[in-house]
Amino acid sequence: MDVALDSTEKYRILFDSIDEGFCIIEMLFDEQQKPVDYRFLEVNKSFEMQTGLYNAVGKRMREFAPDHEEHWFEIYGNIALTGKSARFENRAEQLHRWYDVYAFRFGDPQNMQVAILFNDITQRKRAEELLKIANKELEAFSYSVSHDLKTPLRIMTSLAKILNKDHQTGLNEEGKHLLQTIEHSAEKMSRLIDALLSFSILGKKELQKAPVDLYKLTEEVVGELYKIAPHTARIIIHPLPVVKGDYELLYHVMYNLISNAIKYSSKTPHPRIEIASEDAGGMVKISIKDNGAGFDARFVHKLFDAFQRLHSQEEFEGSGVGLAIVERIITRHEGKVGAEGKINEGATFHFSIPK
Repeated sequence: MDVALDSTEKYRILFDSIDEGFCIIEMLFDEQQKPVDYRFLEVNKSFEMQTGLYNAVGKRMREFAPDHEEHWFEIYGNIALTGKSARFENRAEQLHRWYDVYAFRFGDPQNMQVAILFNDITQRKRAEELLKIANKELEAFSYSVSHDLKTPLRIMTSLAKILNKDHQTGLNEEGKHLLQTIEHSAEKMSRLIDALLSFSILGKKELQKAPVDLYKLTEEVVGELYKIAPHTARIIIHPLPVVKGDYELLYHVMYNLISNAIKYSSKTPHPRIEIASEDAGGMVKISIKDNGAGFDARFVHKLFDAFQRLHSQEEFEGSGVGLAIVERIITRHEGKVGAEGKINEGATFHFSIPK
């Protein structure tokens, strides 16, 4: 008798000490076996804290919340009848709270009892909602800024070109230099706006996953880059696998990484770029290696952040957005990015995505 009492006490201590809400309920059905309510059989202290319901044992849910949503009864009723457990997030309107719930049938199936383990995630849901609103506002702001800035930039660039072309005789060398500076700066800002829009749009694009032949995709990228800006880099493409992903987004990844390798190796006497793959457990690792300017490995953590650059504009032009786009796309493919490098000894950028 003493042992049984001791076990009961231990159970109660454990039951009340967990920080997750926990309760055992008995499902109540009408004549048509439709779940209409449930009665609380046991609750722990965290249950009371996370629901605001006190002295619940022996009482029915509808006594606390007469208009409690039907879907709660349907979910728990199905668990009691079928024995199939469920994990879900749901909102209890009458309690004004969101819950992350794991529920399973408890004990003898004939007793129609369900055990429920849950956490109040209301604050997280509110934060997610605020983040969605902020992202929508930021997206609207990005489009607005891009359209509002693009027009005056185009006018500025056009007027500078007209002055430079039609009124050269009336300008001294300083005046010509100033006009070229205006034209160059306007074009640079236009490219930055385009990069910001790409960062915003590509990060939100819905994934269209399908088999993607990375070798063929890389050949297309290399060909396109050479058409845009002929270069002297020797590019070696080793065998690359077929992966499941979004073709357009993965094209942007390879385009950014290969164009970076071409740019940062452009001042090397014999620029060389190697693109290869390797098996990494359940992942495929793609690497783009160059023998160019490299970077200080102490600051590798900054590379994939927007607007973080490890080289000045005088050394190599850039917006500081391309690698941030790469990181965002690969993250959406449930993968990871990384880089290694040494100053003046080249760099290797790589990403891993699921097979």
